[in-house]
Amino acid sequence: MRGAVQSRIASSIAGAKRYLLEQAADGFPEARHVMTFPRRAGFSAESETQSTDVFTRAVLAGVLLDAAELDEDGGFRDAVRAIARREAEHVAGARLRGRAGGWSYFPGLPELPPDLDSLSAALLLFARAAPDLAPLCAGPVALALGRAGPDGAIETWLISSHDDPADRAAMERGVSLFWGSGADVDVCAHFYLALWTHDPSRYAKAARLGARHVESRQRADGAWEATWYHGSAYPAVLCLRLLRAVGGRKEAMAHALEHLRDSARPEGGWGAHETIPQETALALWAIACSGGEVPAAASVRAVDCLVESQLSEGHWRPSPWIRMDVGRARGGGGPVLSYGSATLTSAFCLRALLMARRRSIAPCSAAGPWGI
Repeated sequence: MRGAVQSRIASSIAGAKRYLLEQAADGFPEARHVMTFPRRAGFSAESETQSTDVFTRAVLAGVLLDAAELDEDGGFRDAVRAIARREAEHVAGARLRGRAGGWSYFPGLPELPPDLDSLSAALLLFARAAPDLAPLCAGPVALALGRAGPDGAIETWLISSHDDPADRAAMERGVSLFWGSGADVDVCAHFYLALWTHDPSRYAKAARLGARHVESRQRADGAWEATWYHGSAYPAVLCLRLLRAVGGRKEAMAHALEHLRDSARPEGGWGAHETIPQETALALWAIACSGGEVPAAASVRAVDCLVESQLSEGHWRPSPWIRMDVGRARGGGGPVLSYGSATLTSAFCLRALLMARRRSIAPCSAAGPWGI
């Protein structure tokens, strides 16, 4: 990628960095997720309107750290490190005091228990940006590992026998009526990656067992089915990061890489029915995290898709990211609630562009601190 292409990438990167730093200065207001949980549907929160930004900001901080590590701009790197530390403190402040599981996506919703995904996002950020805060996760991690099956699978919801009986009853009712139960491969991959990043020597055995579970859940086409996320690229990132970090089966990673390459659209991007910038950025990152590369011509087309879809203000339109199937407990058929953030989408795209600028699609280091 040289000449005019590099110039376009540089301009796009500059605009994205400017937008993201402006959002950071305001506390990432656009990343807030607001939803209504009506009492007539069986929810019991004091307010039917619930809002949260903790999970998104934890993930966002990790993506920005990745981007900073790919950038030669020392000022940007320093700014991102400070942002990540601040975000870690924000996440730490959201830890639930009365529930052993630690973090809930909507902490004010009695029917929504603390969950393994939120714990993973917190621990991964602490490990990278604020190791002194990692002890906050010790109790929830012990609770999660104590519930792991012999194959490494862990139930997503972290409900403890030590929780207040009334709180526990509300959480169990929510799981039975709305959220459904079971181990979700996207969440398990996130958790074991966080453990490995936090303390690979202490959690090596658990993380490798978790990786084998993730391998066992790979579909015949090489992809993984996500319960809580839209698209196939984000779960691929979660699973491939874990497998690459712990030395998982090369055949599983190669199969995933083949699926990612085969699912690219003719114009160079990724998306089920049309090119979606977020899916494109995540697919490029997943390929890099597998140790693979995109051929130069295909890489240029994918980067063109990202650059051309960027808005003049420097950001990208939000893409669906979180997926909540409220009818899952009843076997589906209920409403599927979605959430996306222009800030997070823009961070994903910035990271992919920085990676492209550095070395086409450069494989990331298995030992490096790459996030999700």
